[in-house]
Amino acid sequence: MRVRGASLILAVLLLGALPAHAQTTGQRPVRRVEVDAGGGFLGGAGLGSADANLRAGDPVRRPFRLFSTGSRFASAPTFHVRAGFAFSRRIGVEGGLMLSRPDIRTSISADVEDAPQITIAERVDQYGIDASVVVMVSELSLGGRTVPFVAAGAGYLRQLHEGLTVVEQGHVYHAGGGVKHWLLSRDRGILSGAGVRADARLYLMAGGIAFEDRPRPHVAVSGSVFVTF
Repeated sequence: MRVRGASLILAVLLLGALPAHAQTTGQRPVRRVEVDAGGGFLGGAGLGSADANLRAGDPVRRPFRLFSTGSRFASAPTFHVRAGFAFSRRIGVEGGLMLSRPDIRTSISADVEDAPQITIAERVDQYGIDASVVVMVSELSLGGRTVPFVAAGAGYLRQLHEGLTVVEQGHVYHAGGGVKHWLLSRDRGILSGAGVRADARLYLMAGGIAFEDRPRPHVAVSGSVFVTF
């Protein structure tokens, strides 16, 4: 009789605990501070073209083309660090620093003396500092551990020519999204969580090294490891 009564009490306790456990695992806790670091790939973009002209001395000033040039940023690997703060499970902000060293490749063609086309490359140190608003799309989460997000923001662009002789400055704007996957989540301790993150973004870079006044589009993909506190 005592064994049967004890079994009944244990069953009641387990049934009462199941809804609380489901509620805890079904809702991802708010991790206020997040830090991540990683790398990726920044796609290239055209810088425009121009002609080297010799102006005639007649009143009409018809230009005489010596040769033509076309320049573009080459693709390059990137490294980034970011820090973010979550206001809720859905909305947060983050700021980051992205480093890359793309080549500027300039092709010289259509030479008036029929010289063969040549390409000249110059290495550029490029730094982007930006801030973003991040929105978690929890409705599309997979099992509570994998959550998609969208992000958009703007920042500062700094470019140093090879040899650090000339500094160019501009602005950078971005929009995109990605997914976060939690590998570790706990309620106690300083480190409350850790995981991996993948991003895809479209960057619009205005100013800096450019031969045209329009923003230059760059596609970027990256992966990183993050920890939350």
